[in-house]
Amino acid sequence: MTVYGLRGFTHHGWSVTLTVLSPAGRSAALRHMHRTEGLRTIARPDALTQYHEIREGGVATLIERYGIELLDREAWEAKKAELGEAAYR
Repeated sequence: MTVYGLRGFTHHGWSVTLTVLSPAGRSAALRHMHRTEGLRTIARPDALTQYHEIREGGVATLIERYGIELLDREAWEAKKAELGEAAYR
C-alpha cells in the first residue's frame, strides 16, 4: 500500500507527529498500519490520521515498517489536492 507522510511536532513542541495520506483512503491506511508501538493514534472521521510519538523512535519505526514516503509541505499539499476526497474515505 502506498502511504505518504508529513512529519511535524505537537503544538507543545515536545513530541514528533506523523500525519498520513494514502490513495487507498484513510480507513484502509489505518487498518494496514496496525502495529503502532510507541505511538498514540489519532483517528477521526473528518481528518487524516495522525500518529503522536510517545516513545522515542516510534515514528521512525512506523515509517520504516510500512515504507511511508515522507513529503515536504509543498509536496504534501500537492498530493492532498491530487487525491482529494478519496484520501478521506
